[in-house]
Amino acid sequence: MRNIELLDYVLDYDDNFWIVNNITDGIAKGYVVYRVSDEGKLNNITGKRYIKDNDNNGILEVPREFKRLFNPRNFYKNNKSNLEGIWKEYVLVLNEIGIDDKDIGIFGSYLIGFDITKDVDFSIYGKDNLYKYYKNIEYIKKKLNVSSISKEHVEYQYNKHKVKFSEKCDLKEIVSRNWSGIELDNGVLSTPRFIDLENMSIPKKCGIDKEVEVKVIEGISSAMLPRVAIVKYNDEEYKVLSTLWKFQSFAHVGDVCKIYGNVDEEKKIIILDDTKCYIKYLEKSDKIVDDSVSNDAVFYYAKVSYMSLYSTIILFKKGKI
Repeated sequence: MRNIELLDYVLDYDDNFWIVNNITDGIAKGYVVYRVSDEGKLNNITGKRYIKDNDNNGILEVPREFKRLFNPRNFYKNNKSNLEGIWKEYVLVLNEIGIDDKDIGIFGSYLIGFDITKDVDFSIYGKDNLYKYYKNIEYIKKKLNVSSISKEHVEYQYNKHKVKFSEKCDLKEIVSRNWSGIELDNGVLSTPRFIDLENMSIPKKCGIDKEVEVKVIEGISSAMLPRVAIVKYNDEEYKVLSTLWKFQSFAHVGDVCKIYGNVDEEKKIIILDDTKCYIKYLEKSDKIVDDSVSNDAVFYYAKVSYMSLYSTIILFKKGKI
């Protein structure tokens, strides 16, 4: 059996559906997202009815023995042709900007057999594809006639989830930083989840839970799962790792903030994996990527595209095409 990946789903022997939320020290962890209930909606795979398990018991080890494993990339490969409307257009524009089908997945309710296609959840694999997406986000929105997350949706998300987080956490600010999400005119928000398959696991916590003040020096990877940011703390570089779903894109270059998490001063790692962890902004930046590296490997695809165009022009001038 292949290794479990982030955003895989598992059907356990009680016919409940789990999602793999994080991989810690090589162990897949997550929670039940759909639980069997006569009052729920019909699942086409099990033939049973389900309700969303909003009262899950926190993050637990995913069962190692299970009935079935669902993988977003495999599902997308077999179901791309079934996509319709905006979602068909969405994957076509992903292909257009250089994101290959092998690096796209579908997770969420559609993956595990529910007839829910008005809100399709996509995963995108490879850090290079994160940069392609960032470079082309305005083009994507214009091509699909969609918008960034609205103030109304920020308020909705904040009010829905604030009870789970510390009062010290600037959750509304974090939610508003979702630059990769696209909002349809019917209010549906779809946020792709970016995954680096070579860096899916976070280490065990070996530090001390405490509040520290940091300055962000690299933050675009906080759009990935797990969330990653490089910060300066005590004049040294630390890596901040977070498994928290709502901390999508929490870090901008130049942010100064207080964060509460597990600080490992030996390994230079800060882990935010519990809702008691928080981020409090002292100085906020609008800069998602450092301009000084915008022409370097960060925008590799743009450079390749430019060089391809340049080569085409040269060949044309030489009469070879």
